[in-house]
Amino acid sequence: MGILIHNTPSFYSLAGNDNAYVFRSTNFTPTQRFKVSVVPVDFPISPEIAVVRVSPRQGIDVNGVVTTDRAYYDPSRILQSLIGTDIAIPSVNHVGVFACPNTHTEYSLIVQEEDVVNGAYVGGASFTVSERSVWNGILDEIDWLDFDYTDYDMTTPASGKKFLSDAPSTRYVDTGQSAFLHYLSSGNTIKRFYVRSYGSNGVEIDSGYMAAGPAVADDKYARIACGPYDIINSDPSSWTDFAPTTGLVGAAYYDVWMGNPTQEVIRFHIDQKCTRYTPIRLHWLNRLGGFDAFNFSLKSTESTKVTRDSYVSQPHTFSGTSWDYTKASRGRTEYNIEMQEMLTINTDYLTGDESTWMEDLFTSPVIFQELNNELIAVNIDGRSIKKQTSLNDKLMQYTFDLEYSLRNKRQRG
Repeated sequence: MGILIHNTPSFYSLAGNDNAYVFRSTNFTPTQRFKVSVVPVDFPISPEIAVVRVSPRQGIDVNGVVTTDRAYYDPSRILQSLIGTDIAIPSVNHVGVFACPNTHTEYSLIVQEEDVVNGAYVGGASFTVSERSVWNGILDEIDWLDFDYTDYDMTTPASGKKFLSDAPSTRYVDTGQSAFLHYLSSGNTIKRFYVRSYGSNGVEIDSGYMAAGPAVADDKYARIACGPYDIINSDPSSWTDFAPTTGLVGAAYYDVWMGNPTQEVIRFHIDQKCTRYTPIRLHWLNRLGGFDAFNFSLKSTESTKVTRDSYVSQPHTFSGTSWDYTKASRGRTEYNIEMQEMLTINTDYLTGDESTWMEDLFTSPVIFQELNNELIAVNIDGRSIKKQTSLNDKLMQYTFDLEYSLRNKRQRG
């Protein structure tokens, strides 16, 4: 007797999509079922994450033969409950590569056959699937069919590996703002990110790299803080051949990449969008589990939506021997007053890639406004977004209504 594993997810996968396992027993019976345990990698030191039981179901094999002995289990929903996000504007003198412990989790699967003996289910043979890793990403169903995590694995020798983002490779950021690039790295090789700055004439100003510290070097997922604010405030001793306090002085733009320039290179233009309005900068969780950012540089409008409950009481009171009221008597009294602060923002005219990118923002469940080098949680209000193209719309521009996640209250009347 034994367990045969027919299909497993890849070693690194998105938690929001399929992570299906297919298995069967070599001793199939009509009463057979399977106990499936989702366990942490240090099990049994740490307890099981979840235990479920599944039964075989009818299917068709590669030869078109109907099968009845195979079962499947997908732990995706359980794994999604174990992960979240990682983003924070770093403090002064930081080392610019940060771990992302909340973004991913590692687990194993133990599959054990169970069958009826003397009227009760009894455990039989089992098999432990080797460690798998998932992170907080999700793709559209069609895109998922072509997804390959190695396209994003920065430690593999092939060139062209990408950060965890589908944003345009050219981005805009102001001097006092932050930006982040999240990356996947399956190996434990030394991880470095490089910066090369240029003047408006295209002449190089400075270049160098920062290596991840020992606490991050072996992490499968990490993020780089690489906005002008982040670079200027990083620890100078953590850089090689680059001066954070002067490397961006007079720079019109700079490039960031991991490992070598054959990997994806992201170009940040500094203070290039002229506007008389104060830009509203948003950071949001993208589909691949990283955080993208964008400056909304046109007019923004603040407003407050108020909800309130009230009751009407008798304004008359006894005054001596009189049943009377005064001008200060209150008939209607308000309580439970909540104020929802709102913000309407507008993009400048967008390129085709930027227009497509806006859908990712609109559908994101985690959005922050960067304000005074802090992140403030906001939500986008709305149920639909019209896709704009240069062919149909000529000049592409979007307006979004934001709600601050925390609501304010007033005292009772």
